[in-house]
Amino acid sequence: MPSPHFLLNELCRLPHRGSATPNEREAARLLAEHLRSRGAAVRLDAFSTPQTYATVVYWIIGLMLAGIGLALSGGFLVGQLGLFLSGFALSQAWLYFNWREALVTRFPGQHRAVNVLGTWAPPNNVPGESIRLHVILMAHYDTAPVSVLYSPKQQKTFRASLIVSLCVMALGVILSVVYTFGGTSSIVFWSLCAVALYLVVQAVLGTIGYLTKGYTNGASDNATGVVAAIETADRLQRATQAGALPGTLVEVVLPSAEEVGMLGSLAYLKKNRANWPDGGRKTIVINFDTLGAGKLTVIEQTGTVEVIRYTNALTDLARQLIDQPAFSPRAQSGRWHTADFDSVWFVRAGLPVLALCALDTDGTMPRIHRPEDVPELVDEQPMYAAVDLAEAVVKHWYKQFN
Repeated sequence: MPSPHFLLNELCRLPHRGSATPNEREAARLLAEHLRSRGAAVRLDAFSTPQTYATVVYWIIGLMLAGIGLALSGGFLVGQLGLFLSGFALSQAWLYFNWREALVTRFPGQHRAVNVLGTWAPPNNVPGESIRLHVILMAHYDTAPVSVLYSPKQQKTFRASLIVSLCVMALGVILSVVYTFGGTSSIVFWSLCAVALYLVVQAVLGTIGYLTKGYTNGASDNATGVVAAIETADRLQRATQAGALPGTLVEVVLPSAEEVGMLGSLAYLKKNRANWPDGGRKTIVINFDTLGAGKLTVIEQTGTVEVIRYTNALTDLARQLIDQPAFSPRAQSGRWHTADFDSVWFVRAGLPVLALCALDTDGTMPRIHRPEDVPELVDEQPMYAAVDLAEAVVKHWYKQFN
């Protein structure tokens, strides 16, 4: 059976795994083949997505600029149309950057991407027989566009910059209302121009890395997470076969389009939740993301303006385990407010969810969304620590609830 190191290198042999690109399809083929070699039943689920977040950002800012432009035209009816456009843009920005489903992600510019799913049913399971535990092990396999906004310094201010941008957009809507309904002073006019200029600059800064350098290789973010998910599944499957976890259904979910806005995991949840055992009441989710540098971290909180709290029994169990001598030197708990994880939809759905990543001492993820995210710089220790912890969490959960 191929080693974890072998799979990591195989994924990273591709220059990138950008969502809805030929390289993504090759990565999906490689992962499907690897999962089959481990005895999984494999399915590739296609879904529609923008190719990168740049498409979504351009739609949002483009609509806002169009709204401001119409408001500045001076016509009352045209100005009202502008208010509608800018108000809609603000609503979509709020949803998208607070990691909620946004209509703008389905606007023109759609491409076909695929989620890779591997399932191991319990040995000798009779069709219709009750599943005692359904474990979803999730890790996105697509890679990120290069971004100047993800240097260590920028990571620390990323959340604040998103909040400022949302506030500036809200200011643009307010000023457009004032201008449309008679406040056509030069101060309002130039303030709206300043808002428009700010948004153009943000659009350029947010996407220039991708436009000039393309995608990252994605060794840490997130080939390490993919390997950790598959290795954990292998361990759990062996434990199930040995009779230690009877009735356990293990599923590896490898979404694409995480770097677009966690759209692959959302597509998986919508399509498959109705088919989970016992309506999902026996389902737990562990998400692995970016485990190639830093210290293994149990995530307690994410979010932008809206805070997403991992206040559930699965995360609580993981926090208890990392306080024990077997894990305390290798793991910690922490928060991550720079973008989010595929697990966000599952937290919002009220499922027991554990999110694992690796953070540096200053709370940043080294090299993410940067050209330096290459296999030569990966430290595999956090990845193996994540596998150990995930395995321990599932086994403890099983003992508590079965």
